[in-house]
Amino acid sequence: MAFHFSLEPVLRLRVSYERLERLRLLAIAAMRVRVREEITAAAREEAAARNAKCEMLSAGAAAAELQMSVAAEKSRARRNRELAEKLAAIERQHVKQSRAYQLARQKRQIVERLREIRLREYQREQDRRQQQILDDLYSMRLFLPSE
Repeated sequence: MAFHFSLEPVLRLRVSYERLERLRLLAIAAMRVRVREEITAAAREEAAARNAKCEMLSAGAAAAELQMSVAAEKSRARRNRELAEKLAAIERQHVKQSRAYQLARQKRQIVERLREIRLREYQREQDRRQQQILDDLYSMRLFLPSE
């Protein structure tokens, strides 16, 4: 008789649920990387704009150019705030999803441990039965008349 774990469907469900939570976590991590790259690009853009503004001021820029520069600066500042808020939201989401993944993993591990315990019990029982058969064969051999 082969080993049969009665909670095998539950284990498969736990494994697939853990995989789903892990994929969600990876997707959030990818979003976090993308937003951080956007923040880095925005910082480079801001530095380039400051350099351009300094050159414009040293070259004697017109008031209209300065007004456009200030408007663009405000727009970049707003974009930076939006990116920072987006990153903070993603970080919160990442923490929440990380907890969900850890919980799914723990639940899977519990069912796996139970399966391992049951398998060891089954193997011990099989070993005991095998030994009983061997003992019975030996006993029969001892008590059978020899020819």
